[in-house]
Amino acid sequence: MQAYKILRTDGIYPFHVVDQDGLPHLELTLYACIAPKYHSSRTARAYVKEVVAFASWTASHPVVIRQNWQLLGAPEQVRALLAFFFTSEMKCVVALGKDRLGFETRRIEPTWETGRRLERLLAALRSFYGALRLCGRYHYENPMDADGARQRIEEERRRLVTAHIQTHGRGPMPPESGVDLVREVRFSAAYFRLRGDKWLPEVLDDPSLMNAVVTAGDQWGWSMREMGLVRVLFDTGCRLHEACHLTMADWFHSRFMKELVSINKGSHGRRTKRLFITDRTVKVLQRYVDEQRVLFDPYQRNLAAFAKLPTELLRDIPLFLTKRGTPLDPDHFRRDYWTPALSSSGLQLRCHQVRHWFVTMALNDVHKRSRSEEELQNSRGAIRELMAWKTDMLPTYDQAIRRHNLPELAHHIHVRMEQEHSTALARKKRQSARKGNALKTVSQQMLEEMLGL
Repeated sequence: MQAYKILRTDGIYPFHVVDQDGLPHLELTLYACIAPKYHSSRTARAYVKEVVAFASWTASHPVVIRQNWQLLGAPEQVRALLAFFFTSEMKCVVALGKDRLGFETRRIEPTWETGRRLERLLAALRSFYGALRLCGRYHYENPMDADGARQRIEEERRRLVTAHIQTHGRGPMPPESGVDLVREVRFSAAYFRLRGDKWLPEVLDDPSLMNAVVTAGDQWGWSMREMGLVRVLFDTGCRLHEACHLTMADWFHSRFMKELVSINKGSHGRRTKRLFITDRTVKVLQRYVDEQRVLFDPYQRNLAAFAKLPTELLRDIPLFLTKRGTPLDPDHFRRDYWTPALSSSGLQLRCHQVRHWFVTMALNDVHKRSRSEEELQNSRGAIRELMAWKTDMLPTYDQAIRRHNLPELAHHIHVRMEQEHSTALARKKRQSARKGNALKTVSQQMLEEMLGL
């Protein structure tokens, strides 16, 4: 049982983090309430959950209690607490490290026993201590930063700027300008550094996956709403929360046809991504709006009624509704529709894996259709634009696909080796036979011919 839990309340403080006696933890409650000021709502919720879970572990672990390590203690205490957590709970290897600027760090190397990724926890704790310092509730330096790291980074940056001025007679231009063709040097003040935990997408290249999921949903009892939402995921490769946040204005962009606009990761509500769906998905969505959604709409509006409304009003009308007339929540869909439907058919698939499936299928398609290197690069660029990535993720997918194809590559190598081995044995036998025939006497050869050997 967790030592702390999060409660949603009304008033100035929308969240309370309370212990098992129902008493609030001041610093955790404060962070839960102010985190949305520094991060998006989804990121804030994820960070708060990470920090509260870590605080619960800290408050209940016997070794932590015996050592008197405090969540809000001095940086040395917090770092010792985290190092113990990584080694004992996460089964990681924690080793001494040194940054290129000279300050001391700790290198964290996950092992095969590490049950989950650690980037979010480290980012959440950095945000937690940084927010408390701004509010005056933590009176030390941020323990997630190495001692003296910020000062050394600033000194190094000043040194680089001074060297540039001495060489060119002016300060450096922004990297976006393209004037100074110098790679931007990235510095990190982090005390804990993850190693050997590079993220790779999951490769799913089964063309029948969409049909399997839709069949599982149909057998379980999905309505047109779930069918439409799932088809949007498979047609576009968008994230689940992006699909759930679609509004009627996003679809009216194409007059309720084959194109939608949506939010993107980090777009803060701005519609920066274009989604393209198939004719069949269009028909499913149109039927959903006219036959099912209309029953839960506050004004019983269908597509014809929405087409007459101004775009400003359509921006506040969600495409996917619950029976209460509220927007469909991603967690609600995942928990109450996606997981039970797929589990009943024996499918183990997360919603986000559909995105990896879409990119893998798109890459396979462009590599098959492209007739030249130029056409291939243009098609890959189109995929980047279609996915609206802020950074180029295609090299990461290429690496994942190569790893995924290693068993097939090994199989072809083994087949080739077996063929070469068989050919070599046959050649050796023929050579031995010819050599044996050459050593036979004339009388032996005549005798074999007479006996038909």
